[in-house]
Amino acid sequence: MHPGTAQILQQVFRVMYPHDNLDDSCYESVVLGFASKTLVDRDFADLVENGVRVLINQHHWAELSEVNRLEALKQIEDTPFFRAIRTEFILRFYRNPVVWKFLGYEGPSNELGGYLNRGFDDIGWLGGA
Repeated sequence: MHPGTAQILQQVFRVMYPHDNLDDSCYESVVLGFASKTLVDRDFADLVENGVRVLINQHHWAELSEVNRLEALKQIEDTPFFRAIRTEFILRFYRNPVVWKFLGYEGPSNELGGYLNRGFDDIGWLGGA
């Protein structure tokens, strides 16, 4: 994957999934996963490179404000590129235990007997619900 593509993907993911206080390394690890996939899946590599090229050439990505970047992404949300990167991002990003901790998710509970009888109702951020 071209370094410029990786940089733009990270910016795209920050716009699509803006967890402002979450470290960039969580987004970078997703981009690294994308880079690895492009090495073994030529179709995916072409889809990503061509999609980023559209953002650069047709939407002038580098010159856009964050609000306008969101609008540019809305314009391409029905494209195979957008659908592919959204799906891949979700699968990779939200499997990260660092992201789990940030979001307050304690992880899978199956091997611990589930949540029943394990304090499933101890989530303080619900505020008395």
